Amino acid sequence: MLTTLESLFSALADRTRLEIVLFIMRNGKASVQEIARGINKSQSLVSHHLACLRNCGIVKTERKGKYVYYSLLDNEVVSIIKLAVEHAMKFSQSILACEIINEEKNRNEIETRVNLT
Repeated sequence: MLTTLESLFSALADRTRLEIVLFIMRNGKASVQEIARGINKSQSLVSHHLACLRNCGIVKTERKGKYVYYSLLDNEVVSIIKLAVEHAMKFSQSILACEIINEEKNRNEIETRVNLT
């Protein structure tokens, strides 16, 4: 159970996936093209992240003609995201000041840069 929960939070911890989720939440449903334009990312990148979100039970798809529309899976997902947003707004200063989180972010950024070279 802990591994599954960790994976769910990891799916939501990625900035691009979080942008996608928030975009869909604001718009109700959207195609890959609409999401890509809305968050200013490439369509292939958005598609890649949507596959992850779908596999993790965060978004669902609905085909209408030649287009596939994405929406949040259900009200439970909407509630989780709304609660997370409320919590983040309420405790933003504490969250942003957390030394442990900042150290982890810095370490991940360094590892990413090293892997790209």
